[in-house]
Amino acid sequence: MGFIVSQAIFAVTKLGVVEALRAAPATAHSLAARTGTDADALARFLRLLATEGLLTEDRDGVFALTDLGTLLASDGSLHHLATNLSDEVYRAWSAASHSLRTGKPAFDEVFGDSWFGWLANRPAESEAFNTTQAALVTQRAHALLSRDWSDVNTVVDIGGGNGTLITALLRANPHLQGTLFDQPQVVAQAAFPPDTAPRCTAVPGDFFTSPLPPAQDRYLISQILHDWPDEAAGRILSNIREAMRPNARLLILDQVLPDTTTQPHPGRLLDLNMLILLGGRERSTSDWTSLLTTSGFTLTHITPGPRSSLIEAAPTL
Repeated sequence: MGFIVSQAIFAVTKLGVVEALRAAPATAHSLAARTGTDADALARFLRLLATEGLLTEDRDGVFALTDLGTLLASDGSLHHLATNLSDEVYRAWSAASHSLRTGKPAFDEVFGDSWFGWLANRPAESEAFNTTQAALVTQRAHALLSRDWSDVNTVVDIGGGNGTLITALLRANPHLQGTLFDQPQVVAQAAFPPDTAPRCTAVPGDFFTSPLPPAQDRYLISQILHDWPDEAAGRILSNIREAMRPNARLLILDQVLPDTTTQPHPGRLLDLNMLILLGGRERSTSDWTSLLTTSGFTLTHITPGPRSSLIEAAPTL
Protein backbone atom coordinates (compact mmCIF):
# COMPACT_ATOMS: atom_id res chain seq x y z
CA MET A 1 0.00 0.00 0.00
CA GLY A 2 2.94 2.29 -0.65
CA PHE A 3 0.80 4.44 -2.96
CA ILE A 4 -1.04 5.73 0.14
CA VAL A 5 2.16 7.15 1.58
CA SER A 6 3.29 8.69 -1.70
CA GLN A 7 -0.09 10.28 -2.33
CA ALA A 8 -0.15 11.63 1.23
CA ILE A 9 3.27 13.20 0.60
CA PHE A 10 1.98 14.70 -2.65
CA ALA A 11 -1.12 16.13 -0.97
CA VAL A 12 0.64 17.88 1.92
CA THR A 13 3.34 19.21 -0.41
CA LYS A 14 0.92 20.50 -3.04
CA LEU A 15 -1.38 22.21 -0.51
CA GLY A 16 1.40 24.10 1.23
CA VAL A 17 1.45 22.18 4.50
CA VAL A 18 5.16 21.47 4.25
CA GLU A 19 5.94 25.14 3.65
CA ALA A 20 3.80 26.13 6.63
CA LEU A 21 5.64 23.65 8.86
CA ARG A 22 8.99 24.87 7.64
CA ALA A 23 8.05 28.33 8.88
CA ALA A 24 7.31 26.94 12.36
CA PRO A 25 6.01 23.82 14.12
CA ALA A 26 2.24 23.91 14.57
CA THR A 27 -0.85 21.93 15.51
CA ALA A 28 -3.05 20.43 12.85
CA HIS A 29 -5.80 22.94 13.71
CA SER A 30 -3.45 25.89 13.20
CA LEU A 31 -2.05 24.43 9.97
CA ALA A 32 -5.51 23.76 8.62
CA ALA A 33 -6.51 27.39 9.10
CA ARG A 34 -3.42 28.54 7.18
CA THR A 35 -3.61 26.02 4.35
CA GLY A 36 -7.34 25.73 3.71
CA THR A 37 -7.51 22.08 4.72
CA ASP A 38 -9.74 20.07 7.05
CA ALA A 39 -8.20 19.91 10.53
CA ASP A 40 -9.20 16.32 11.30
CA ALA A 41 -8.15 15.01 7.89
CA LEU A 42 -4.87 16.93 8.10
CA ALA A 43 -4.04 15.46 11.51
CA ARG A 44 -4.54 11.98 10.12
CA PHE A 45 -2.33 12.69 7.09
CA LEU A 46 0.38 14.14 9.32
CA ARG A 47 0.34 11.21 11.74
CA LEU A 48 0.85 8.80 8.86
CA LEU A 49 3.80 10.82 7.60
CA ALA A 50 5.20 11.02 11.13
CA THR A 51 5.40 7.22 11.16
CA GLU A 52 7.39 7.47 7.92
CA GLY A 53 9.98 9.73 9.56
CA LEU A 54 9.01 12.94 7.74
CA LEU A 55 7.47 14.65 10.79
CA THR A 56 7.40 14.51 14.56
CA GLU A 57 4.43 15.08 16.86
CA ASP A 58 4.86 16.05 20.51
CA ARG A 59 2.49 15.41 23.42
CA ASP A 60 0.71 18.71 22.73
CA GLY A 61 -0.11 17.71 19.16
CA VAL A 62 2.47 20.06 17.65
CA PHE A 63 3.95 18.78 14.39
CA ALA A 64 7.43 19.62 13.09
CA LEU A 65 9.45 18.63 10.03
CA THR A 66 12.36 16.24 10.44
CA ASP A 67 15.55 16.70 8.41
CA LEU A 68 14.11 14.24 5.91
CA GLY A 69 10.82 16.14 5.76
CA THR A 70 12.57 19.42 4.96
CA LEU A 71 13.63 17.93 1.62
CA LEU A 72 9.98 18.35 0.56
CA ALA A 73 10.07 22.13 1.10
CA SER A 74 10.07 24.38 -1.96
CA ASP A 75 13.86 24.64 -2.01
CA GLY A 76 14.41 21.01 -1.01
CA SER A 77 15.84 18.42 -3.36
CA LEU A 78 12.69 16.26 -3.32
CA HIS A 79 9.98 18.93 -3.62
CA HIS A 80 9.62 18.93 -7.38
CA LEU A 81 10.07 15.18 -7.66
CA ALA A 82 7.31 14.56 -5.10
CA THR A 83 4.84 16.75 -6.98
CA ASN A 84 5.93 15.80 -10.50
CA LEU A 85 5.49 12.07 -9.95
CA SER A 86 2.12 12.18 -8.23
CA ASP A 87 -0.55 13.23 -10.72
CA GLU A 88 -0.27 12.29 -14.39
CA VAL A 89 2.18 9.53 -13.52
CA TYR A 90 -0.33 7.90 -11.17
CA ARG A 91 -3.03 8.06 -13.79
CA ALA A 92 -0.71 6.43 -16.31
CA TRP A 93 0.07 3.62 -13.87
CA SER A 94 -3.65 2.84 -13.64
CA ALA A 95 -3.19 1.27 -17.09
CA ALA A 96 -0.09 -0.75 -16.18
CA SER A 97 -1.75 -3.88 -17.58
CA HIS A 98 -1.66 -2.25 -21.03
CA SER A 99 2.15 -2.02 -20.83
CA LEU A 100 2.38 -5.56 -19.53
CA ARG A 101 0.23 -6.87 -22.35
CA THR A 102 1.73 -4.84 -25.23
CA GLY A 103 5.15 -3.59 -24.12
CA LYS A 104 3.97 -0.08 -25.02
CA PRO A 105 3.70 2.99 -22.72
CA ALA A 106 0.52 3.13 -20.64
CA PHE A 107 0.70 6.94 -20.65
CA ASP A 108 -0.24 7.05 -24.35
CA GLU A 109 -3.19 4.76 -23.71
CA VAL A 110 -4.53 6.94 -20.89
CA PHE A 111 -3.86 10.40 -22.32
CA GLY A 112 -4.03 9.78 -26.06
CA ASP A 113 -0.58 11.30 -26.58
CA SER A 114 3.03 10.54 -25.73
CA TRP A 115 4.54 11.91 -22.53
CA PHE A 116 6.72 14.40 -24.40
CA GLY A 117 3.91 15.28 -26.81
CA TRP A 118 1.63 15.93 -23.86
CA LEU A 119 4.25 18.13 -22.18
CA ALA A 120 4.88 20.10 -25.38
CA ASN A 121 1.26 21.30 -25.35
CA ARG A 122 1.29 22.24 -21.65
CA PRO A 123 3.91 24.89 -20.84
CA ALA A 124 3.28 24.89 -17.09
CA GLU A 125 3.69 21.12 -16.78
CA SER A 126 6.71 21.21 -19.09
CA GLU A 127 8.37 23.84 -16.92
CA ALA A 128 7.62 21.79 -13.80
CA PHE A 129 9.18 18.72 -15.43
CA ASN A 130 12.34 20.63 -16.40
CA THR A 131 12.55 22.06 -12.88
CA THR A 132 12.31 18.56 -11.44
CA GLN A 133 15.14 17.34 -13.65
CA ALA A 134 17.28 20.33 -12.71
CA ALA A 135 16.68 19.73 -8.99
CA LEU A 136 18.12 16.21 -9.32
CA VAL A 137 21.33 17.30 -11.05
CA THR A 138 23.43 17.40 -7.85
CA GLN A 139 22.47 13.82 -6.96
CA ARG A 140 22.90 12.49 -10.48
CA ALA A 141 26.08 14.29 -11.45
CA HIS A 142 28.44 13.21 -8.67
CA ALA A 143 30.38 10.75 -10.81
CA LEU A 144 30.56 13.27 -13.66
CA LEU A 145 31.70 16.25 -11.60
CA SER A 146 34.29 14.27 -9.66
CA ARG A 147 36.16 12.98 -12.72
CA ASP A 148 39.34 14.65 -14.03
CA TRP A 149 38.57 17.19 -16.76
CA SER A 150 42.07 18.65 -17.11
CA ASP A 151 42.64 17.08 -20.55
CA VAL A 152 39.26 18.22 -21.94
CA ASN A 153 38.59 21.58 -23.58
CA THR A 154 35.08 21.27 -25.06
CA VAL A 155 31.92 19.42 -24.05
CA VAL A 156 28.39 19.33 -25.43
CA ASP A 157 25.41 18.34 -23.27
CA ILE A 158 22.91 16.61 -25.55
CA GLY A 159 19.32 16.90 -24.36
CA GLY A 160 20.63 19.13 -21.59
CA GLY A 161 17.31 20.80 -20.73
CA ASN A 162 17.57 24.24 -19.18
CA GLY A 163 21.36 24.03 -18.81
CA THR A 164 21.65 23.18 -15.12
CA LEU A 165 24.08 20.30 -15.65
CA ILE A 166 26.36 22.03 -18.17
CA THR A 167 26.43 25.09 -15.90
CA ALA A 168 27.53 22.96 -12.93
CA LEU A 169 30.21 21.33 -15.07
CA LEU A 170 31.58 24.63 -16.39
CA ARG A 171 31.50 26.18 -12.94
CA ALA A 172 33.57 23.31 -11.55
CA ASN A 173 36.02 23.49 -14.47
CA PRO A 174 36.74 27.11 -15.45
CA HIS A 175 38.82 26.12 -18.49
CA LEU A 176 35.95 24.26 -20.21
CA GLN A 177 33.90 25.55 -23.14
CA GLY A 178 30.36 24.12 -23.26
CA THR A 179 27.46 23.68 -25.65
CA LEU A 180 23.85 23.01 -24.66
CA PHE A 181 21.87 21.08 -27.28
CA ASP A 182 18.12 20.51 -26.98
CA GLN A 183 14.76 21.23 -28.59
CA PRO A 184 14.26 24.91 -29.58
CA GLN A 185 11.51 25.49 -27.00
CA VAL A 186 13.73 23.99 -24.29
CA VAL A 187 16.98 25.86 -24.94
CA ALA A 188 14.91 29.06 -25.20
CA GLN A 189 14.34 28.70 -21.43
CA ALA A 190 18.05 28.32 -20.64
CA ALA A 191 19.54 31.18 -18.64
CA PHE A 192 23.26 30.83 -18.05
CA PRO A 193 24.63 32.67 -14.98
CA PRO A 194 27.20 35.42 -15.55
CA ASP A 195 30.19 33.29 -14.50
CA THR A 196 29.53 30.62 -17.16
CA ALA A 197 27.54 32.45 -19.88
CA PRO A 198 30.67 33.55 -21.85
CA ARG A 199 31.74 29.91 -22.08
CA CYS A 200 28.46 28.28 -23.07
CA THR A 201 26.49 28.28 -26.32
CA ALA A 202 22.90 27.07 -26.76
CA VAL A 203 22.20 25.17 -29.97
CA PRO A 204 18.61 24.17 -30.84
CA GLY A 205 17.89 20.90 -32.59
CA ASP A 206 16.54 17.35 -32.51
CA PHE A 207 18.96 14.65 -31.37
CA PHE A 208 17.30 12.14 -33.70
CA THR A 209 17.50 14.12 -36.92
CA SER A 210 19.63 17.26 -36.54
CA PRO A 211 23.40 17.30 -37.07
CA LEU A 212 25.02 17.52 -33.64
CA PRO A 213 27.80 20.01 -32.82
CA PRO A 214 30.95 18.55 -34.40
CA ALA A 215 34.52 18.25 -33.18
CA GLN A 216 33.79 18.29 -29.44
CA ASP A 217 36.13 16.56 -26.98
CA ARG A 218 33.31 15.06 -24.95
CA TYR A 219 29.70 14.28 -25.82
CA LEU A 220 27.55 14.10 -22.70
CA ILE A 221 24.04 12.68 -22.55
CA SER A 222 22.34 12.52 -19.16
CA GLN A 223 19.13 10.69 -18.26
CA ILE A 224 18.00 10.66 -21.90
CA LEU A 225 18.67 7.19 -23.28
CA HIS A 226 16.55 5.53 -20.59
CA ASP A 227 13.54 7.38 -22.05
CA TRP A 228 13.74 5.28 -25.20
CA PRO A 229 13.61 1.63 -26.26
CA ASP A 230 16.77 0.19 -27.77
CA GLU A 231 15.94 1.00 -31.41
CA ALA A 232 15.37 4.69 -30.72
CA ALA A 233 18.27 4.93 -28.25
CA GLY A 234 20.49 3.38 -30.91
CA ARG A 235 19.47 6.08 -33.40
CA ILE A 236 20.43 8.80 -30.92
CA LEU A 237 23.79 7.16 -30.29
CA SER A 238 24.46 6.69 -34.00
CA ASN A 239 23.75 10.37 -34.58
CA ILE A 240 26.25 11.25 -31.84
CA ARG A 241 28.81 8.89 -33.38
CA GLU A 242 28.50 10.71 -36.73
CA ALA A 243 29.58 13.99 -35.12
CA MET A 244 32.54 12.59 -33.19
CA ARG A 245 36.22 12.65 -34.00
CA PRO A 246 38.13 9.38 -33.36
CA ASN A 247 39.68 10.74 -30.16
CA ALA A 248 36.40 12.12 -28.73
CA ARG A 249 34.61 10.29 -25.97
CA LEU A 250 30.98 9.67 -25.07
CA LEU A 251 29.83 10.16 -21.46
CA ILE A 252 26.45 8.75 -20.41
CA LEU A 253 24.88 9.55 -17.04
CA ASP A 254 22.26 6.91 -16.43
CA GLN A 255 21.26 3.97 -14.26
CA VAL A 256 23.22 0.74 -14.50
CA LEU A 257 21.18 -2.21 -13.27
CA PRO A 258 22.86 -5.31 -11.88
CA ASP A 259 22.91 -8.22 -14.29
CA THR A 260 21.33 -10.46 -11.63
CA THR A 261 18.26 -10.14 -9.41
CA THR A 262 19.87 -11.49 -6.24
CA GLN A 263 19.50 -8.15 -4.45
CA PRO A 264 17.03 -5.23 -4.55
CA HIS A 265 17.94 -2.24 -6.68
CA PRO A 266 16.01 1.07 -6.97
CA GLY A 267 16.66 1.06 -10.70
CA ARG A 268 14.13 -1.77 -11.05
CA LEU A 269 11.40 0.69 -10.01
CA LEU A 270 12.65 3.30 -12.46
CA ASP A 271 12.82 0.66 -15.18
CA LEU A 272 9.08 0.00 -14.94
CA ASN A 273 8.31 3.71 -14.64
CA MET A 274 10.16 4.31 -17.92
CA LEU A 275 8.09 1.57 -19.55
CA ILE A 276 4.79 2.99 -18.26
CA LEU A 277 5.55 6.60 -19.19
CA LEU A 278 7.64 6.34 -22.33
CA GLY A 279 8.21 2.76 -23.41
CA GLY A 280 11.83 3.25 -22.30
CA ARG A 281 14.00 1.16 -20.01
CA GLU A 282 16.89 1.09 -17.56
CA ARG A 283 19.83 -1.08 -18.62
CA SER A 284 22.36 -3.44 -17.08
CA THR A 285 26.07 -3.52 -17.91
CA SER A 286 25.47 -6.19 -20.54
CA ASP A 287 22.56 -4.18 -22.00
CA TRP A 288 24.74 -1.05 -22.25
CA THR A 289 27.56 -3.04 -23.83
CA SER A 290 25.22 -4.43 -26.48
CA LEU A 291 23.52 -1.11 -27.24
CA LEU A 292 26.82 0.76 -27.52
CA THR A 293 28.43 -1.93 -29.68
CA THR A 294 25.60 -1.91 -32.22
CA SER A 295 25.75 1.91 -32.34
CA GLY A 296 29.46 2.18 -33.15
CA PHE A 297 30.99 2.45 -29.66
CA THR A 298 33.15 0.44 -27.29
CA LEU A 299 32.27 0.66 -23.59
CA THR A 300 35.49 1.52 -21.76
CA HIS A 301 34.55 2.25 -18.15
CA ILE A 302 31.66 2.59 -15.69
CA THR A 303 31.96 4.77 -12.58
CA PRO A 304 29.17 4.07 -10.05
CA GLY A 305 27.45 7.07 -8.46
CA PRO A 306 24.94 7.53 -5.62
CA ARG A 307 22.06 7.96 -8.07
CA SER A 308 23.40 7.61 -11.62
CA SER A 309 26.51 5.94 -12.96
CA LEU A 310 28.92 7.45 -15.48
CA ILE A 311 29.31 5.24 -18.53
CA GLU A 312 32.27 6.07 -20.78
CA ALA A 313 32.62 4.88 -24.35
CA ALA A 314 34.94 5.43 -27.29
CA PRO A 315 34.09 5.38 -31.01
CA THR A 316 34.84 2.00 -32.50
CA LEU A 317 37.47 2.49 -35.19
